[in-house]
Amino acid sequence: MSIQSPAKCEIRSVIRYLVWKGKTPVEVYNEVKTAYGDKGMNRTSVFKWCREFKNGRTSVHDDQRSGRPSILTDDIVEKILLLCIWWDQQGVILSTSIDAFESSLKKKTAAIHDKVILLHDNARPYVAKPVKTYLGTLKWEVLPHPLYSPDIAPSDFHLFRSMAHGLADRRFHSYEEAQKWIDSWIASKDMSFFRRGIHVPPERWEKVVSSDGQYFK
Repeated sequence: MSIQSPAKCEIRSVIRYLVWKGKTPVEVYNEVKTAYGDKGMNRTSVFKWCREFKNGRTSVHDDQRSGRPSILTDDIVEKILLLCIWWDQQGVILSTSIDAFESSLKKKTAAIHDKVILLHDNARPYVAKPVKTYLGTLKWEVLPHPLYSPDIAPSDFHLFRSMAHGLADRRFHSYEEAQKWIDSWIASKDMSFFRRGIHVPPERWEKVVSSDGQYFK
């Protein structure tokens, strides 16, 4: 049974102790996951704190921040557009908001007969029960992927990173405006861009394994 409702500073104290004991970041992450389960800390954060303590940090508390604190209201949350993109080495198969994801996917996959190997980043919307159930009906092979590991998720380190550069300083006033820009951005990328993103992951996997699970930007 895992420890319930741990405080952030408690988990960080455990990480600090394990780093002091000479544990590697992967070993620390496994210890934290065993002790706290889903209530613990994700891989990226564990590696970050391992690095902090290894570099001499002693405090387990958050650093004080200057300036006005940010305020996240319901109105702001409603304006966030969560994009779901399915793509392969030939290009984008499906681009839609997460709300329209399931119905759009059913239409797009109806004509797919070849075996599909799916890699996603285990974000909550993608591992929700309705999505997992539907993927099960498709009989797709879903590749295992460590939680919160954007460094080995091609959509994060390749697709969205490139898209983020194009989105810098842009502001959209409607869903339609945002979708139009996304469609235009996708159309501007040739097949070599997507092929590169699909063929790079094995190299990054080997790099992570050979470095004992280190995180790479």
